[in-house]
Amino acid sequence: MKSFILMLGFFTRLPVPKVEFTEEKYRKAVRLMPLVGLVIGAILVIIVFIADLLLVPSLIRGAIVLGAYIFLTGGLHFDGLADTCDGVFSGRTREQALEIMKDSRIGVFGTLGIFLTGLFYFALFTEAHITAVLVFPLVGRACCLISASLAPYARDDGMGKATGMAGGPLSMAAAIISVFGASILTVPLYILTAAPEERSVVLLSVVPLVCSLLAAVAAIIVTACITRTYKKRLGGVTGDTFGATIEVSSIVYLLVFTLLFV
Repeated sequence: MKSFILMLGFFTRLPVPKVEFTEEKYRKAVRLMPLVGLVIGAILVIIVFIADLLLVPSLIRGAIVLGAYIFLTGGLHFDGLADTCDGVFSGRTREQALEIMKDSRIGVFGTLGIFLTGLFYFALFTEAHITAVLVFPLVGRACCLISASLAPYARDDGMGKATGMAGGPLSMAAAIISVFGASILTVPLYILTAAPEERSVVLLSVVPLVCSLLAAVAAIIVTACITRTYKKRLGGVTGDTFGATIEVSSIVYLLVFTLLFV
């Protein structure tokens, strides 16, 4: 339980009891990252449910959910996304790109990356089904573990090193199992929130599960592709690339799920 609380305190802005942080404790707890995503998703589901119940216009719904997501995570992974965009698209050598990513200042590519990510999230949150909202944060954090398992850590130090060291077959298995388990949860959530006439059609309740699994596969494929890019450009992964992977894979999941579900 302390490991899970440590992860919640590190990756969210939720008020949780303080747990002493050590790199060893973090490395042991990092495989619980997908569960942190599930907690975020559950909170967003409540927000979406209330918004839909009150017939909130879709644009306002999208803005509210986006704001809640950023508030819950503190925008932590957006920062990594921006640094990754600045480094990967800089056209510099590996060493120079890694140095650029350590710079606290944001560049043009980082600005564009955050803008496009926010734009995609906003557009998708206006249309995303409530079941997709539950699962996407978990998928993003599961893909982070998958990325850590597919490439070496590119730096000698850094906050992301513990995550990188936690990569491997066990982390990969934990990520895939968590994605499958969360996708199964879409079935009861769909039944609970669907209109009465839709609940009576049993096959309809399986649609979110199929959409979720296919969307998760797409997110994992994209994760493998961008991790290969990290290896080529940076020599491996970093804490910043983990943040970028979380946001990119989350968007891919939401996008594919929404396209399939409509």
